[in-house]
Parts: sequence; C-alpha cells; structure tokens
Amino acid sequence: MKHDSEGQVERFKGRLVAKGYSQKYEIDYDETFSPVVRFSSIRTLLAYAVQRGMMIHQMDVVTAFLNGELNAKIYMQQPTGYIQSGKEQLVCKLKKSLYGLKQSPRCWNGTFREYLNSIGFKESTADQCVFIRKGRYLSIIAVYVDDLILITETPDEMCNIKSALASRFKMKDMGQLHYCLGVSIVTEYSKIKLSQKQYIQMLLKKYRMLDANPVSTPVDQKLLKNDGHSKPVNSVQYQTIVGSLLYAAMATRPEIAHAVSVVSKFCASPTTAHMTAVKRILVYLKGTLNLSLQYSVGDIQSQLTGYSDADFANDETRHSTTGNVFIMSNGAISWLSKKQTTVALSTTEAEYVALSSAAQEAVCLRSLLDDLHIDISKPTLIYEDNQSAIAVAMSQNTVQKRRKHIDVRHHFIQEAIQNGTICVHYCPTDHMIADILTKPLARGQFETLRTRLGLV
Repeated sequence: MKHDSEGQVERFKGRLVAKGYSQKYEIDYDETFSPVVRFSSIRTLLAYAVQRGMMIHQMDVVTAFLNGELNAKIYMQQPTGYIQSGKEQLVCKLKKSLYGLKQSPRCWNGTFREYLNSIGFKESTADQCVFIRKGRYLSIIAVYVDDLILITETPDEMCNIKSALASRFKMKDMGQLHYCLGVSIVTEYSKIKLSQKQYIQMLLKKYRMLDANPVSTPVDQKLLKNDGHSKPVNSVQYQTIVGSLLYAAMATRPEIAHAVSVVSKFCASPTTAHMTAVKRILVYLKGTLNLSLQYSVGDIQSQLTGYSDADFANDETRHSTTGNVFIMSNGAISWLSKKQTTVALSTTEAEYVALSSAAQEAVCLRSLLDDLHIDISKPTLIYEDNQSAIAVAMSQNTVQKRRKHIDVRHHFIQEAIQNGTICVHYCPTDHMIADILTKPLARGQFETLRTRLGLV
C-alpha cells in the first residue's frame, strides 16, 4: 500500500522480486553500494531555493531498478503463473537489474548518473547524489534512489528537465514538492515548512500512545538512572522504537536528537526504565505534532552560521557529548548530537573536540554552497561558549603542556581558522542553540532554543 501525505492509501502496488538472498559473492554479484542524498543536503537545497525564490518540484521514476544494466550473468527461475506447459525446467537470463538483486541499486544509480552527465548535470563535490547544471539558469536535481527533487529558476527550464528525463525513463510527474521520504513539505510565499506529522501519528498508533498525556520536554535524566528495580524488556521492540525515533530526529526534529542519542546507548540490554524514557519521547512528539521545521527569507541568519557546544563528562563512562547545529534561512539545515569517542580531561578539551567536529561539517556545507554559486570567500562563522576552547583553536601552538595529549585530528580546527575557512566567535551559554543537543534542559530554555532551531 502506498500512502499519501495525509496517511491515506493512495494506491496498491505489486512487483516481481528476485531471490537475491541466494546470490553468492564474486559469482553473480560484486559491489553493491549505492549512495543516496544526505538529508542535510536536501535541507540546504530547500533553504537555498527559498532565498532565491526558485521552483521546487518532484518526480518519481517508475520501476527504477528495471533500468539498470547488469554486468553479471544471472539466471532466474520462472515466476509462478508464468511457467509455460512442458517447459517447467526453463530459467530466464536477466538482461536488466531486477528488484531483489543485491546489485540492483548500484546498477540503477550508475545508469541514472550516466544519463544526467550526458545532459549537462555534474555531481556536487560535497554530495554524490546532488547534480547541478550551470547554464543560463541554475538547475539542481537531488536523487534518493528513485525519488527526484528538481529545483530551477524558471518554468521553462523545469519543463525542459522533465521532458529530458521522460524521454529516457518512465517518469511520474508529482508537481510541486509536497511529500518526499516520509516528510510533508508545504511551500508558502517566501517560506517552506517540513514536518512528519503523519509519520509520528503512525508511530503513536503503532505503539498505542495516542491517548497518552503530552509532556513539555523529550528527556528526563532521572528516568535513565538505574534504581535497582528495573527489569529487562524485549530488546527487539525497544530497538524498533528507537530506530523509528532516529528517523524523525534525523529528518525534521533536531530537538529530540539528544534524547534519542541517550536512549540508543541501551539497545543491547534495555530495562523498564529505558522503555519509559523512550515512551516519554513519543509522548513529547504527541504534544508537538504540529511543529514544523521552517526556512524563510530574511536578513537574520540568511547565511550559513554554526553553533558548537559540549557537555563535559555527563555520561556514566565519563565521555562528553558533542553538539553542533548549522542555521541557514532561519532554520537548522544540519545538526549532530553524539557521545565523544575519547574521555576529555577538561571542559576546554571537550569543547575543543566538539568545535573540531563542527569545523568538519562546515567545510562540507561550504563545498555544497560553492557548487550552488554562493560566495564562500568569507569565513563561516561558528559560535562557541567556551573562551578557553576559542583561545586554543586560535593558537598555532599545538604542543602546549596541557593539550599535548589531544589527538592530532582534532587540531583540524586550527588549520581551518588559519585558511580562512571558518572563524570562531564567543556566544554566551544562554544563547547557545547547540546546548539543546548536549543535555536535558528546563522547559523554558528548551522551548526558546527549539524556536531558534526553526521549529515553529
């Protein structure tokens, strides 16, 4: 069943699928990896399109995998209902990739990339699935398997691209971008809204939380403390719920990223306390169903701006938490909440490691913006709320006694500053947006920072 943006059944669909599980490596398949566009790239493109007043449409490739060219010799048994009388032993030699084969996604991606290159589109250096054509008008195609997001400046150019694609593949024109990858998109004048209301409602119904009373914040640190009375719960169910929440946190709900990151640590052996913490996130989402991630035109934060923060040794393993977020067109386009891989010996070190992580993401986003003809000659501004970490980052001396033990890779931030790629400014803790990605916050501060993320 295929559903629309309102959760209603749009159509029924069936297809023939090969038994790919019977394939053997290096006999009938080799490489299988196929890239898909990053969510941060999609959000960046939408934020950019809003600023420029560009058209945003979507198309779907009908039975995309059937267009892939196979480079291996594969035979398949005839499907039920197709077998001809007296020829039960015959098998079919596949000429095209088929759904179910391990290499089908790769074959399709290679075929589609080759065609886009032939009509003038070039891959972005920052994302293999963002294709850009620079001519009289700028045109962009973002590819997520068989879902295409088309961004152009004029109606004529949009028609030309759609015609070119339809001449080579069987396409479904879905008009203005409205629903893609489980995300509902509403385009208004000088504003675009992204939400997962239908997806969240589906989760609440699946886990019987529709009648629960909403809460104001997604995490309560007390729920995760082992009181000695918690009992083990079904780990498969726990992991399923956490995985579902991860998709929401990754796509449109950055404010739950820290909460989901925390409960993810207990997937191996969850208890009733951990299950209660997970259900609290679902209950929080129930109370904020109508929130959407918005991008709008405006002078305030129209350019790429980053925020970096860390919470020192807040984990039971004494590891710190890294949090960073990048804002463009008044909304978050990229965010991260992650436990650091090494133990920091001081707050300064934890903040410095987080700042280095933010610098890496800034370089990637700047590369994409450069491909979009955005001037990146000026450094990208990253705000940090620790004066000592800023001082270390601005210093060229990496062997000072108190920081000689820091991993060399974290000193990437110093090189980025010296090259003029980024610049770091101080930001008071009360105004640090990334704080919401590192620790539980009181309701007032949480709601304030949530709004500054672009969630309205």
